[in-house]
Amino acid sequence: MTDRTPFKLPTGPRFCILLATVTLTFQPRLATTDDVTKVHRELISSIGSERATSGNGNKIVTVDGKTHVVWQDANRDGYFARIRTLDRNTGKWSPTYTLGEGRDNHARPTITVDSQDYLHVIIGGHHSGLQYRRSVRPNDASEWTEIETFGKTTYPLLICGPDDTLYLTGRHDADWKGMDFYAKPPGEKWQHRGLLVAKQKRYQYYAAYHNALAWGPNHKTLHMSVGFFMGDKVRKGEHARDPQGLHQAVGYMRSDDFGKTWTKADGTPIELPATTDTIDLIDEGTRSRDATDKPKPGIQHCGLVVASKNRPCVFYVRHTPSPGRIFLKTPDGKGGWTERPLREAIEQRWPGLAAIGCNVSMTRDGVLCLILTLAPLAHPKANWSPGIYGRPAFWLRDYPNIQRLVWLESRDGGQTFTSRDIIAHDADRGTLLPTQKRPTGFNGVAAGQFPPLLYFEGLSRYRKPGEIIQNDVYFVQLD
Repeated sequence: MTDRTPFKLPTGPRFCILLATVTLTFQPRLATTDDVTKVHRELISSIGSERATSGNGNKIVTVDGKTHVVWQDANRDGYFARIRTLDRNTGKWSPTYTLGEGRDNHARPTITVDSQDYLHVIIGGHHSGLQYRRSVRPNDASEWTEIETFGKTTYPLLICGPDDTLYLTGRHDADWKGMDFYAKPPGEKWQHRGLLVAKQKRYQYYAAYHNALAWGPNHKTLHMSVGFFMGDKVRKGEHARDPQGLHQAVGYMRSDDFGKTWTKADGTPIELPATTDTIDLIDEGTRSRDATDKPKPGIQHCGLVVASKNRPCVFYVRHTPSPGRIFLKTPDGKGGWTERPLREAIEQRWPGLAAIGCNVSMTRDGVLCLILTLAPLAHPKANWSPGIYGRPAFWLRDYPNIQRLVWLESRDGGQTFTSRDIIAHDADRGTLLPTQKRPTGFNGVAAGQFPPLLYFEGLSRYRKPGEIIQNDVYFVQLD
């Protein structure tokens, strides 16, 4: 079926061998190993947008020797969702195919594959309709069905159920009131099944919901973690970002009936739509509307994976009361969550650096793979507290060159991690917004292999009037 063909690494200047892996534990303690990491890096686009590889949804699938990757390009004509295919037997890439045009840099693609090897793609909206397409032929990205438009949803995430029903989540853009849940049974139209989460009436105007979805063993339990970012209306004299994100949280819920009903980790029912008052709350923080001299909570949800025995592992970063704290949390079996902070181990491996973001995946044999974005705690322009617009990490948008990507993996459920230097840091550009191949139903990471990833080098800030930002988008595979 999928993901069974080994990757044939080409020789030449794009192939490199990196030494030095280090094991990290929560004591923390370090131990070097003699492992050798072989890394293949390929430039797949030189016109990637300022958000080329960003988004909640999966962007890489592998089917019977072919790996398909999606991202967003930008030029003077607009923003475009693109796809290319790597033949893993020959190491050669297909031409670039355009999937559709988006309104702005939020209109990024996400991809999955069904049991018949057909590819399915969603292009996100931004107060505009979602765009759906399916490949005309199985495992072939060269031709697609006509675009089907539905909903008004941003930040889409797409997965496939055991009967080939597609499931999609994304932020509802009418008053940012919650997170939509859609389903598409085979051969039918997309169906809106309501909101999974929503903001309470005490939060006004802008809100964002960044979630992750993952199947448990045997394609049965649907796990979801979600980050909340809610605030209030703008008052006279305020910048639009000032009241945003006054309340931030990370929560969790699960479904054993394909999204019809949802519960907490301990089985307690959750009435839909869930809120930060009713969801299985993992962490939260609130800043007073008038506390302009203090940072907002600085909570950034990173994602989740499902380990053995149907156990979810949720990752997030928090910048208060001190910046760069990264957490792995799992249910404790008593209605709460066990905390496994990673910051101490990171500080020992990379002194002076702290996590500002992460991206997570898991292989079919249970190897947990984590990509961290690190930045220096001390910098002449650092403004962690109170932060720009009260957001502790917002200042880093103007300094992509000081951000770097590092790789961690764990083979014992997150008790210990091994680090690998897989992406050389370019101090002149910055390495930004990584995304790994993640399980989406029939797409997973085969046992004994590592998930490939995408990232870009360049600028991630919003562009200025008349400016076009174009970045180098890279595909990376560890062997």
